[in-house]
Amino acid sequence: MQRENFVRVYARIVAIGVFVLLVAGALVTSTESGLAVPDWPLSYGRVMPPMVGGILFEHGHRVIAAALSLLVGIQIAVLWWGEPRRSVRRLGLLAFAAILGQAVLGGLTVLLQLPPSVSSAHAALAQIVFALVCTIAWKTSRTGREGGESGGSVPVRDRPALDLALRRVLQATAAIYAQIVLGAVMRHTGAGLAIPDFPLSFGGLAPSAEEFGLPGVAIHFAHRLGALLVAVLIVRAVSSLACVERPMLSTRLGSTWIVLLLAQILLGAFSIYTRKMPALTAAHLATGALCFVTGVLIAVSLADARRSTSSLAPSPEEGRSFVQRVPA
Repeated sequence: MQRENFVRVYARIVAIGVFVLLVAGALVTSTESGLAVPDWPLSYGRVMPPMVGGILFEHGHRVIAAALSLLVGIQIAVLWWGEPRRSVRRLGLLAFAAILGQAVLGGLTVLLQLPPSVSSAHAALAQIVFALVCTIAWKTSRTGREGGESGGSVPVRDRPALDLALRRVLQATAAIYAQIVLGAVMRHTGAGLAIPDFPLSFGGLAPSAEEFGLPGVAIHFAHRLGALLVAVLIVRAVSSLACVERPMLSTRLGSTWIVLLLAQILLGAFSIYTRKMPALTAAHLATGALCFVTGVLIAVSLADARRSTSSLAPSPEEGRSFVQRVPA
């Protein structure tokens, strides 16, 4: 039991740390400090340069990234020591590989002078790292160890509702990830204010053909349409959770997902109203990450419930044997 507790606490620390790393990276972009330190892996040829101006954000991000890479690496040993499930151990290996790839992409963004493709890939992989460490934290929690709901198994009659809910949650989560990637492209191509008003676009429902020709307008408008699609898919997915007899999903995680969605929409709007205030744009990115990982955790919990439901369902042979034993 002591091992389980240590693994659980360590996994939570790592997940929180990666979220802090995401926020630090968002502040680098929001404050336009990506090239405040022009070399890599050193900073002006030093391990610790003067922490002033944009150097504070850029080098601070590097320090946090180095510390988290070490913690994620150590987590592999922690999981091998205190986690019996191979699937969770493999998640630890994947998380470490992903964060190393993240470090390489981060270095390339500096050495190549912030090319949008590499910078966007760096942002996209960061979300994968966050999802992996949060899944590990979920799997090693008391709730996760018991199949996603403290209370054990799931009635067989819930299987159709589980299948529908899982399918809708996966669709919504995939849409969120695509929206995050599109947001990263918008951010790194300088299209964040290509459409200066909200919720209208140049005073209309959509930009005109001439306005679509302006730099960044198509990407920015696609991001807005993506936000509308994500909102519809999340609401639909949460409504399907109400049909599943698992209160934690329909009340806690489902409600959290809706709250994060509303917060994300408001932060996106105020980012435009304030002309991309760094604190608001960083909060917008961070909330998007929380929205994505909430979908991931709901999907993981539903998948666990589906497996437990399958294990409870009788095989065809068992069903026929039972029918034969029932007196006419």
